[in-house]
Amino acid sequence: MQPSATVHDQSDPFHELIGKSPALLSVIDMARRLAHTTATVTLTGETGVGKEVFARGIHSLREAAGSPFVAVNCGALMASLAESELFGYEKGAFSGADPRGKSGKVAIARGGTLFLDEIGELPLDLQAKLLRILEDREYYPVGGTRTLHSDCRFIAATNRDLALLVEQGKFREDLYYRLCVLELDIPPLRHRTEDIPLLAELFARRFGCAMPLDNGLHLLLAQHPWPGNVRELRNAIERLCVLSAGDSLKAEHLPPAVLRSAARWEPLSEQQADITPSLPKQGALSDWLANYERRFIESALQETNGNKQAAAQLLGISRMTLYKRISTLFGNDSAN
Repeated sequence: MQPSATVHDQSDPFHELIGKSPALLSVIDMARRLAHTTATVTLTGETGVGKEVFARGIHSLREAAGSPFVAVNCGALMASLAESELFGYEKGAFSGADPRGKSGKVAIARGGTLFLDEIGELPLDLQAKLLRILEDREYYPVGGTRTLHSDCRFIAATNRDLALLVEQGKFREDLYYRLCVLELDIPPLRHRTEDIPLLAELFARRFGCAMPLDNGLHLLLAQHPWPGNVRELRNAIERLCVLSAGDSLKAEHLPPAVLRSAARWEPLSEQQADITPSLPKQGALSDWLANYERRFIESALQETNGNKQAAAQLLGISRMTLYKRISTLFGNDSAN
């Protein structure tokens, strides 16, 4: 099945995911195929790529209108209260508890979806109890003596490498294999550069900017690696519109991090006139973007004398991501 075009239809569950890049459309297409499954879905990707937007879209496809969508940030749960937050507690379960008891998030999500964001931060003891819910659909509230049945679907999300956490003993291997059956990896913004102008113009309109961004601003935005992804781009455009205050949009109003990226890659900007005429006439945007990314990585490695950890920090990406991009872009050749 061929991926669809840019999502705009407000009735589409994924209408908030704006883009035309094959990387994004392919993941949206995969998400649509989950409409008839009750299995747990795990969303992976860097912070700011839109994992919760995907989760809400999948929820809308799978559940009846009006069914609950309950989001839990596992990284924000206090260790002492995490179990009661998720599973609830019976009256008198512990000192200071509500004398009537309290329903947990699993019960509140009955008939809908429980979205477990930052699943990699869940304490090990709770991972064992989550595994039982996923496999047997049963759990005990804190202080309870009878099992309760869970009647909700689960979507998990993480920006961490769960396989690495398993190796480090920080994540249960059996839970990992239970979660990774249906895994969707959402691409970072720097891997779908052609979506940056679309998103930038959309955010500018939302923040009341009547004038479009000129080519110079688009070029500056394309040179930034966007470690915060779509969320960071949205904030950058909001800053640009607020500080411009009705005047023409000026590059000086972009966030300092974006301007530093432009200054760092100034030689590439100067060569833009030489790059553009050499673009093939048909279907090679991805090749050109890959070449552009290779040059970024080469420059970062040269600036850090081949230190990949320092180069990754310079580019605003993780060391693991840098290794993956070097392997993809350079193959067996060395990027040094």
